[in-house]
Amino acid sequence: MVTTPSPLWFLDRGAGEVTLLLMSAVLIVGIVRAAIPNASPFLVEGIHVNLALLTVAFAGLHVLAAILDPYAGLGPMDMLVPFVSAYRGTWLGLGVVSGYLFAVGLLSSWPARRFSRAIWVWVHRTMYAAWVVALVHSLGTGSDARNQLFLLLNVAAVAAVLVAFIAFRVAEGWRSLPPLWAALAVIAAATIFAVGAWAAAGPLQPGWARSSGTPPGLLQSP
Repeated sequence: MVTTPSPLWFLDRGAGEVTLLLMSAVLIVGIVRAAIPNASPFLVEGIHVNLALLTVAFAGLHVLAAILDPYAGLGPMDMLVPFVSAYRGTWLGLGVVSGYLFAVGLLSSWPARRFSRAIWVWVHRTMYAAWVVALVHSLGTGSDARNQLFLLLNVAAVAAVLVAFIAFRVAEGWRSLPPLWAALAVIAAATIFAVGAWAAAGPLQPGWARSSGTPPGLLQSP
């Protein structure tokens, strides 16, 4: 068993964090695009689509580096089937689930929308679920959960998405259905608060590597 991380291990972690940041940017641009449809629609739509494709590219790099790196002993099945990995199975499995949710949102729009507008809107909203699950995945399975830069980037991304959602989507929907959008704003804020509380009690505490499901042979490695 390899007990010393290789450059691929660091590439895996870096690509994973970039993927989460890009997913955040995709959400923010999508929120702005939906709330202000007449604001340079071709430019904003182009940015939205290209950010989504760039997210896929970095997610692919994240997965490929994880498979090629012998440190955690991950294989293709770990990346395709949720919750079967011997390495932090629950948290790695959430990354797989996030990938599938993001793919559903992406494929529902590209290369052409095949659904009615109403159906497409609800299918495309899987992007929100994909982002939340990816956030939990990054905190639960990542080795950088207590790294200050990692935390700063994630807090900034979460704050930006939450502000964009409340400032644009909730403000837009308030005129038609105030109770519904007020409830959605509360749910969004409560979800982020719950993730933060869980992170503070779990991944940000000493000993998380053991309790998260890291194989014993890797716990003593650098």
